[in-house]
Amino acid sequence: MKLINLLIIILFNFIGAYLSYQWCYRMIIAKHRTPEFYYLICYGLCYFCFILISIFLLNKIKRPLGLVILGVPIGIIIPAMPPIVSILVMEDTKKVIFNLDLIMGLLGITSAVTLNFIIYPAILLCCHYSIIAIQKLKSKIALKQE
Repeated sequence: MKLINLLIIILFNFIGAYLSYQWCYRMIIAKHRTPEFYYLICYGLCYFCFILISIFLLNKIKRPLGLVILGVPIGIIIPAMPPIVSILVMEDTKKVIFNLDLIMGLLGITSAVTLNFIIYPAILLCCHYSIIAIQKLKSKIALKQE
């Protein structure tokens, strides 16, 4: 059963990554001819984090409203991490002081561009209800076999 739950989480996260990437592709990559490789790396890192967080959240939180309440801020923060980390790590630390306005701007831009603040809570809800449906189906099959 754990393997099935893991496969459900990975499947819905891949679907969400595809939807988010297609939205981002239409908004930025196709219009501005930016290198697609950077977006693929960013999405790979983001959705790897999303998969790990999904596994943890779906094991700990059993109520759909709790998943949505936690999914929205996670969907805003995680996509903004690669640009923020690259600014903090790669830039000269004397030039770049921890600028909260810049970081909040990046959060707003990446959230609006990737739509992960909408897609990630939907992924969590789809996983939650799919896992519940499979558990109910499994229990019905077990009752019929007895």
